[in-house]
Amino acid sequence: MKIDDIVQLLVCPDCRLELKKIGNTVQCMYCGRVFNLFHNICINLLASKKSVREGKTELEKKSIEIYNKLFDEPFTWKENPQPWGLNIPVNYQKKLNKHKYMVYKLIPESIGCFCDISAGSGRFSWEIAKKSKLSILCDLSIDSVVYLSKKIINEGLNNIFVIRCDYMQYPFKENIFDLVICNDTLIYGYEHEIKLLHSIYTILKPGGKCILDFSYKYHRGFWHKPYTYAYTKKEMIKMLKDTGFIIEEIVPLFYELSRDLEENDWLSFFIKKILPPTRFIFMVKK
Repeated sequence: MKIDDIVQLLVCPDCRLELKKIGNTVQCMYCGRVFNLFHNICINLLASKKSVREGKTELEKKSIEIYNKLFDEPFTWKENPQPWGLNIPVNYQKKLNKHKYMVYKLIPESIGCFCDISAGSGRFSWEIAKKSKLSILCDLSIDSVVYLSKKIINEGLNNIFVIRCDYMQYPFKENIFDLVICNDTLIYGYEHEIKLLHSIYTILKPGGKCILDFSYKYHRGFWHKPYTYAYTKKEMIKMLKDTGFIIEEIVPLFYELSRDLEENDWLSFFIKKILPPTRFIFMVKK
């Protein structure tokens, strides 16, 4: 795969019209914006203005502050990028391994065009990306996109590309991806969640699938402070159906069972009877 194959799938995030690779840049043929291209695998493809959210609650306002900081950071090719999820406590790493294991059980055998809409360090998507015909890993964080780009270069991969973008103002044509994943991202409030779900729905091909998750309200409420948003199962299902998705599978995820991946022993059976899930993972289809 070459960067030209990727550019054919992209549009200008401002005017949503055609882009063209010219030298070490990607340029909009209509509004004239120029986007920098790095090492022929990474494009800084931000819209000229931030997406707008109301931020009715303190939690939403906090997430908007984080978004503004990431959006405003000028792009530099960092020597030692530190994406979220790269360095985490061992105990939490076990929980993430459990989360990843449950996600990977839903992955199709054959994947054409794949996208991780909020890739972070690639902890959920790296193995999927390597086996897909064409993969695009996205994030707003410069640390994330530089880290992932360097990893692609170091491993000599030619089917994975990285885009720094705002998923609320996605730079993709419609109906292009066979599979999208969105993990640990639908956590910033109803307005954010609905906008992101519509973005995912638009870029999926008809019949394309998305694997995503929501934090469960009754786990958050009982066990630790709800520092991000969580929802009831009914609220999750309503958001997905209102967006237009067909729900194919719902998988409860128990972080308390991180030691037992298959959840086969008697203690896992007992815990699942008395504790609420940490999250629900969904496989949905357009």
